[in-house]
Amino acid sequence: MAESNDLGLPLLQKLQAAEQIELLDVVDSLRACGLGGDVALPQLIVCGDQSSGKSSVLEAISGIPFPKQDTVCTRFATEVILRRTAKVEINISIVPGEDRTLIDRDRLLRFYRELRTKDDFGDLFKNATDEMELSSRKSFSDDILRIEFCGPSQPQLTLVDLPGLIHSKTISQAAGDVQLVHKLVSKYLENPRSIILAVVSAKNDIGNQIILQNARNVDPQGLRTLGIITKPDLLVKGSKGEESFITLARNEDVKFSLGWHMVKNLDSAISQNQQEDTRDEQETLFFQESGFNRLPAHTIGIKFLRARLSKVLFSQIRRELPRLVEDIQIQITAARIAQDKLGPSRSQPGQQREFLISLSQAFQTICRDAVKGDYDHEFFQGDANPERRLCANVMNMHFDFASNIRKNGASWLIDDESVDEEKYRSRNEAIKEACMLLKRSRGRELPGLPNPLLVGELFRQYSRPWGDLARLHIKNVWEMANKFLELLLRYLTDEDVCENIFRFWLHPIMEEKLNLAYSKLDELLEVHKDYPMTTNSHFINQSRTLRQDSGKKNLESILRGLVQSGQDVRVDEITQMLSTITTKADLDMDMVAAEEALDNMNAYYEVAMNLFTDNVPTLAIQAPIIREAPKTFCPTVVYSMNTGVVNRIAGETEEKIMERDAILRRLATLEKGALICKQYAKRPQQGKHHQIPPRWIKANGSSSQPLIRWD
Repeated sequence: MAESNDLGLPLLQKLQAAEQIELLDVVDSLRACGLGGDVALPQLIVCGDQSSGKSSVLEAISGIPFPKQDTVCTRFATEVILRRTAKVEINISIVPGEDRTLIDRDRLLRFYRELRTKDDFGDLFKNATDEMELSSRKSFSDDILRIEFCGPSQPQLTLVDLPGLIHSKTISQAAGDVQLVHKLVSKYLENPRSIILAVVSAKNDIGNQIILQNARNVDPQGLRTLGIITKPDLLVKGSKGEESFITLARNEDVKFSLGWHMVKNLDSAISQNQQEDTRDEQETLFFQESGFNRLPAHTIGIKFLRARLSKVLFSQIRRELPRLVEDIQIQITAARIAQDKLGPSRSQPGQQREFLISLSQAFQTICRDAVKGDYDHEFFQGDANPERRLCANVMNMHFDFASNIRKNGASWLIDDESVDEEKYRSRNEAIKEACMLLKRSRGRELPGLPNPLLVGELFRQYSRPWGDLARLHIKNVWEMANKFLELLLRYLTDEDVCENIFRFWLHPIMEEKLNLAYSKLDELLEVHKDYPMTTNSHFINQSRTLRQDSGKKNLESILRGLVQSGQDVRVDEITQMLSTITTKADLDMDMVAAEEALDNMNAYYEVAMNLFTDNVPTLAIQAPIIREAPKTFCPTVVYSMNTGVVNRIAGETEEKIMERDAILRRLATLEKGALICKQYAKRPQQGKHHQIPPRWIKANGSSSQPLIRWD
């Protein structure tokens, strides 16, 4: 990198119209806001066949002395990048080609040269050629010589000089050279933001100059291609060749939307020492005296070419503006939201309380809607944060809780066919366990009747998991409610205020709500420590159904055995079997009592479970946590806060004051930028399809290379 002196490149300034300077000033100001850095700024690609005069055209446009002797051809791409920056400097580097080895890449990346005057350009190109190790065995390279001019008055522009296209291999140019050059040129032509200067020499037949077909391939409508005719002085005046190039210059043969332009190249030996005015005078004199004086004046001569290019470059930027305006509007909206979250300045206690009152009003309104399941507010829209829909999430969790109690609420289940002894019991096993419990808790009840307390004892054993499952459900809902409150506050205010509200106010309140919910649950569980009590008629029906089902299963088992035996069975035999069953039952009074107690417990369990899965959500969760959420931070609460709490929550740090000022400045810049960009924005004309350049392009067209941002 070298500090830039005045290199005497005033011609580049002529490529900038006054409007373009004003517009780029706006783009620069938007960059400070993080916008405009991806605006597709212009890139002029000068390409054509070998010895077509490309480098001479580029020098005449820019004033940069590119190598252009007849005996020297362009052997690698040269990018001259002009950037508007506050610091004045020149960066010179070589970008290694994709086929370079790691050793070569490291060597090329260390390339360093200084530019102090225009005379240094010749040595720079020679040194770059040597560094790329170009020789008779390797004529061309896909390495890129990149020269960056940075400064506050530089036009935003990139100029690219490319090797000339080769028609076929020769003694000095191998087939690999032909392929490499075509690939290199195509990479630049395919970039939609490139303005193609397709240079054709009047010295050669127009049909033999392959650049025209290459340009057509990437730009079929010619929307970004300007044809440049060079060396018209080599045509015989009045000849058919001259007439054919006049037709071409009039855009009547090969047609481009940007049209054609004709310039006269000066001999290299002369042009190196001539001033710009002398060069333009000689060119003007030639066109006045030649047959090309029939062409419109604005389509001939380097002076008018600069003027045309200035308009093309400005048009290129303007086509980017509609998208930039959209980005600006998005940023304006974001800035206003950030401003709203910060709220007005609040250095005084009264301002702080007023801010919190306003904030709490919005909080309470949206929170009420969330509790009721009214999701019309924009806060609830979109799928990015499903936690915002409080009522829906809570109800879904309640349904999951009820399902979990039904599935996992019992210590074990009765299933005669299951082999899982820990989770399941057969009915006989369950009756035997109940019988053992009956014997341990025997009182003064008559034989065959269960102790009234046995049903409660069985129920408490059977429903033991309820407490843990309910506590887990309460904790999950409480955490989800906290998450909702956090999302709501982050939506309404900035990060610091949100954190302060939670730390100094909501967190202790929500902890109290959780403890209250646990207390309510303890009350619900305490009920079941006493003797079971219910007025639900479903209990009687369920108990009767269970006993009937048990009798049916016993009878079915006997009858199935008789049928499967295949013997004739008399009625008196069936009567005797039923009598035997009754006699056995009468002999084991404890088993009869245990079975009745088990059936009553199961019937009561169904009634109690349904009541429990309703009571936990409504009494232990909805009442203390969910329905009270809007009251946790409301205007009434803010009025009651002492001044110290208000200051801790709403007081502003110096950082926040600076942030608000920065947002206001940013808004002013964005709104001014939007106004100017809308004035200059170029809308595509009806029936024409302008190519909008992408924001990013690949460094060399290869997916293995990084993306480069062209500023």
